[in-house]
Amino acid sequence: MAAIKHEDMSCAAGRFIPYYLISGPVLTEWQEGPPDKNQLRYEKRLRSIVARRGGRPAPSGSIRLGGVSELGTPWELCRTAGGFISFPLFSPTPHRVELLASAVLEAGTELAVPAVLWTYAAVEVWLNGRLAAAVDEPVYKPIRRLELRLELKPGENLLILRMQNLAIRDTRNIMGVELQGEMGQVRFRLPDGERARPMLELDRWLWGLGLEQGRLLLPPEPPCAVWLAYEEDSVMEEAEDITGAEAVELRSDRAMAVIYGETEGGRRSRRIELLHNKRPAGVEPPGGCGGAQTRQSGGEAQRGQNGGSQTGWSGREGHIRRMFRELAAIGAEGEYRPLRFGLFYALARRIMGLPGLCDMEHLRAALGRIERREDCSDFFLAGLLRMLEFSLLPEELQPEAERVILAYRYWMTEDGADGMCFWSENHALMFYVCAYMAGKRFPDRLFLRSGRTGAEVSAVALDRVRQWLDDVEEYGFEEFLSGDYMCVTFGALLNAADFMEAPEAGRASGLLDRMLRQIALHTFRGTMVAPQGRVYRSVILPFTQAVQSLVHLANPQTPYGNSEWMAFLMNSRYRPAGELAPLMARDADLEYQAGNAWVKLLKKKDYALTSVQSPRMDPTPRFWENVLLEPGADMESNAYVKSLNESFHGTTRFEPGVYGYQQHMWSAALDAETLVFANHPGEAADDGGMRPGYWYGNGIMPAVRQEGSLLGAIYVIGERHPIGFTHLYFPQEKLERTEKQDGWLFGQKGGGYVGVWCSAPLVAHHDLLMNCEQRAASRRSAYLCQCGSEEEYGSLEVFMAYCRSLSPRFDEAELRLTAGGGFRLQYEACENRTQYI
Repeated sequence: MAAIKHEDMSCAAGRFIPYYLISGPVLTEWQEGPPDKNQLRYEKRLRSIVARRGGRPAPSGSIRLGGVSELGTPWELCRTAGGFISFPLFSPTPHRVELLASAVLEAGTELAVPAVLWTYAAVEVWLNGRLAAAVDEPVYKPIRRLELRLELKPGENLLILRMQNLAIRDTRNIMGVELQGEMGQVRFRLPDGERARPMLELDRWLWGLGLEQGRLLLPPEPPCAVWLAYEEDSVMEEAEDITGAEAVELRSDRAMAVIYGETEGGRRSRRIELLHNKRPAGVEPPGGCGGAQTRQSGGEAQRGQNGGSQTGWSGREGHIRRMFRELAAIGAEGEYRPLRFGLFYALARRIMGLPGLCDMEHLRAALGRIERREDCSDFFLAGLLRMLEFSLLPEELQPEAERVILAYRYWMTEDGADGMCFWSENHALMFYVCAYMAGKRFPDRLFLRSGRTGAEVSAVALDRVRQWLDDVEEYGFEEFLSGDYMCVTFGALLNAADFMEAPEAGRASGLLDRMLRQIALHTFRGTMVAPQGRVYRSVILPFTQAVQSLVHLANPQTPYGNSEWMAFLMNSRYRPAGELAPLMARDADLEYQAGNAWVKLLKKKDYALTSVQSPRMDPTPRFWENVLLEPGADMESNAYVKSLNESFHGTTRFEPGVYGYQQHMWSAALDAETLVFANHPGEAADDGGMRPGYWYGNGIMPAVRQEGSLLGAIYVIGERHPIGFTHLYFPQEKLERTEKQDGWLFGQKGGGYVGVWCSAPLVAHHDLLMNCEQRAASRRSAYLCQCGSEEEYGSLEVFMAYCRSLSPRFDEAELRLTAGGGFRLQYEACENRTQYI
């Protein structure tokens, strides 16, 4: 059994086990016990019973690379993500997920090793055939930390982890073992290490690759033949042999490179995202964003202007028709291939009178998702009901459509059990409006899961819609400025505006106006730059977010974007109240409330800086309160649903020290493709897909304060979280000039400047992205970000001198950041009990 020679694999080099042999994951459809009218409570109960436990024997069978485990799947080499075995997945219906992992700890003498098991899942820890520790129940969040002692004998000690979890929607199949104390006498090895050695050598070679100005730099002496391919829409293109090359010119028209080799044990590969090749498509906005300045505070940025004489689509009809035609062309011809939003594209075609060859297959697939009540099936139901309203559903599918509509579960308090998310802001409104439309369509029919007639279903839904509208009108959007979810809410509001009675339809139109106005105000250089209530990895390139479709819809002089939800605008009676393009073009200096957050934006011709304040420091902060734990809280009320959402999808009450989720807290931008920000990652490596992720959201929220073009942030990561670093997204490939001086990183793009100081040394790190990441390996760190422009400072040298003159100082003991001009930020840890599930 050979040692893992990936540099130094003693515990002095890293406390986490870096490699395992794994078998799985294996998913099995699973659902037990009675349903619950509280979906979160139901899922918590499922987690409590999903793990088989009590008297189970140790995992059996030999552990050989390529051999089959007790799960019936082969053992494979796993390079951990920063010490964590990580297989996040999305499951639209409930499943049990199981996985085995094995490693060897070699000790020079008998040792009792203190260790920590980090996990979201249920995990049994077996050492030399004996159960050493166990976590019996999975959790959704936060991650669990179990202290244990590993009693090592001299020589080799076989460690096996048996993981079980509930797979339902986004699922955190993550675990890692961290060894504690002075552990220089312990080394990591692998079972079947001799067979694994060539794969380990290849893996080490792959992680020595470099990238420089569009050229792939190769380490010398690859251990086997190596190949370069490109990945497009998850399909690997034909590869070229690059064995023996020192450097390879990469194609400029591809976004993902895959470098791989094959040994006797199997294939090892590394994906490298070619960020420098990802550029905004379409027309660039002329002259940037300058013009007259808009300064607003509080509710000014929130008010919709419905009913104005001008419309936001005026003069855009041809441009909008082109967008609609592009949607209608997706999946129109050729052999049928499954498309998640195939129904939406079929809807677009039928509105245009151009049905496609495969429309029936797309529509049947959507009906199947609705019938199975998969998560997000409410989206397809909304499209189906819209199609019915316009009499566009083929007659032969109407009986099936009626059947699934009457059998659907329109709310979690109705009969049945499934894995649908009901409570997020976008889903809640979608369910409410779908129930209203379905009840209106079949007023005298019985809806099976509620036992109500359609008229009763519609009446209940109307009350819920009114509560949702009341709440958002008062506090603003919880999923504020979300690059992805705003489009979903846009679609739900369009159905309300088009198919509800006048009072609610008008209110929905007003919120559509407010949404578009906020997006326009945050549009800089043709794309939305904003803090976000919920965010995904696309935040690193704002022009790739779904919301770009709304930006481009309102202003064709912006980078191209289109979204399936734009199909709901076809035949819609909604028109924006005023022109949006002028708002995009103006400078802005504003602040306002969104949910429980306080948002600030400074937007000038050459830069934008925007953030949420953590904690809020506005003069009279006003919060809505979570009622989830209140005795007698009405489970049918929107206030209760909103509280469920805060607990699951994260709070908008931004406070330092609180567990984060998908919240994006600050950004500095120099153009549509050049963004700078810091975060505390929720996982240890890129491309994992967890929420919070590597670049989106925060594991632990920082303190944040913005004063004009200056922003400070303090991150304090306690021992309760396994990720002990923060990092800065600083895409050198997108900047025209970069400098590093006196703890500052500086960047220039066009006439815009940005400078970032960190109290801890910033060290370049390369993962899926190269030349984009600077890590601060400290659990206590402060950042200071200053934006400026050539117009303001004259040159980058003058700007850099000004930044250095700020003389930032972080008192790590007192957790206080100060800088010139009287800037001061104090970190005071907060606790929010709503963030535990």
